[in-house]
Amino acid sequence: MGSSQDIMNTFIGREIASNFSQSDGWAIAQSRTLSGYNRMFVIERFTRGTKETVKLGVTFDRSVPQDLIDLVAATMTGDTSFSSAKLRYEMIVPRNTDISRVPASWRIHYMNAFAFEGNSLVWQKKPITKPKEEAVATIGVQ
Repeated sequence: MGSSQDIMNTFIGREIASNFSQSDGWAIAQSRTLSGYNRMFVIERFTRGTKETVKLGVTFDRSVPQDLIDLVAATMTGDTSFSSAKLRYEMIVPRNTDISRVPASWRIHYMNAFAFEGNSLVWQKKPITKPKEEAVATIGVQ
């Protein structure tokens, strides 16, 4: 029997992959884990001779924690992988998360699988679609 953390890591990986596809050249590395599921990832690719780097924060908290914002915003000294021509800062959060602390210049990606309803984190399952019943023609006999 696995732990609940295993499945949450799977959801984090899916959310990142849906926004940063490896087929588009993105290389993903987890850089740092804070408490709970607050994580920072460094995502890089080379396109047209230019290096793009995204420092990405991921959280399942109701409000984006300041320590995660500080970690993502921090300059990484002594690591040449961060010398990028295009450096962006982004966050992946559940829908309805309080993002008021996140700088306005950062891009926000909302999770497809999770949302907050009030203070509860809710898994957004795909709706079950039943096939429509085809109308059956009937012939009336008198």
